[in-house]
Amino acid sequence: MRDADFFRRWMAAAAAAVEREAARLTELDSPIGDADHGSNLLRGFVAVRAALSAEGPESPQSPGAVLQLAGRTLISTVGGASGPLYGTLLRRTGKELGEAAEVSDEALREALHAGVGAVARLGGAAPGDKTMLDALVPGVAELSTSYRAGAEAAEQGAQATVPLLARKGRASYLGERSIGHQDPGATSSALLLAALAEAVESSRTPAPVSSASKDAEETEAAGAAEPTKAGLVGIVLVSHSAAVAEAVAELARGLASGGPMTAVAAAGGTAEGGLGTSAERILAAAREVDRGAGVALLADLGSSVLTVKSLLAEGELPPGSRLVDAPFLEGAVAAVVTASAGAPLPVVESTATEAYTYRKT
Repeated sequence: MRDADFFRRWMAAAAAAVEREAARLTELDSPIGDADHGSNLLRGFVAVRAALSAEGPESPQSPGAVLQLAGRTLISTVGGASGPLYGTLLRRTGKELGEAAEVSDEALREALHAGVGAVARLGGAAPGDKTMLDALVPGVAELSTSYRAGAEAAEQGAQATVPLLARKGRASYLGERSIGHQDPGATSSALLLAALAEAVESSRTPAPVSSASKDAEETEAAGAAEPTKAGLVGIVLVSHSAAVAEAVAELARGLASGGPMTAVAAAGGTAEGGLGTSAERILAAAREVDRGAGVALLADLGSSVLTVKSLLAEGELPPGSRLVDAPFLEGAVAAVVTASAGAPLPVVESTATEAYTYRKT
């Protein structure tokens, strides 16, 4: 049986592996991505290690709680698309494990299967698309043989992405030029399963970790709204940039002024002030604008969209929340104007989506 300490060791081993291989992951990402996969994951797993080493009443006491905290931390700190993808993997696995103080190997394998399925649905990908699934699917399937077999199958799956044509993610933009490069997401996924095997095989007592105080202060969404009227649909603008989200929110409020104003909140950038996406900012913004009539979330691109989808899939946003497929600026203005007029969420969504048809010539 595996207890919470075992899962802490797994996450610590994963953090150590990412730290060791960060430069290689970024090198793999350079020709087919944004050249930031290693640095992004390193930032995320350093934060995971700190969160899981913190002591106090909120320290997770069950395997499921450990993985859910790790997943939330990755979504909040990674900043790129890998944040919501890995965060979904760990959170869904943790939720499947429930609140049991100890879990069997069979329960862990089944939970990981569910986590991989959640990743596939979130990214809309399948094995063969040159993504992390090319390592996760065969790796988790082989866990029934042994944890080491699972790690080896994942590594083989990552290497097998070299001749594949990318069909999802940033690499898919390159078309045939993506062929001949190993997928960085599959490579880091293999590291995660190798770390799991290492945690299983290790019989030593984990070295003591320094106590760190957990930052539990929830970052508030930037850009306070004008005085609002209860019962209106709330609007959240999610961007990689705090400045962009705030500026679009300010413009939308200005163009909708003159009457009752719906609540609008900007959720841009990471908690540290950099470019990227923060799940905590999105959650805080959604709660801020929720007036019981639903929340419309507009996202700019990439990890912003995936993070919102992940939060929706896990049921963490207020009831009635919806990701609106609309151009960020024009859609935001249309959504705020329509919501301020008292329109229900389906009408707000439809009006914002119609902004795709606006012609400027």
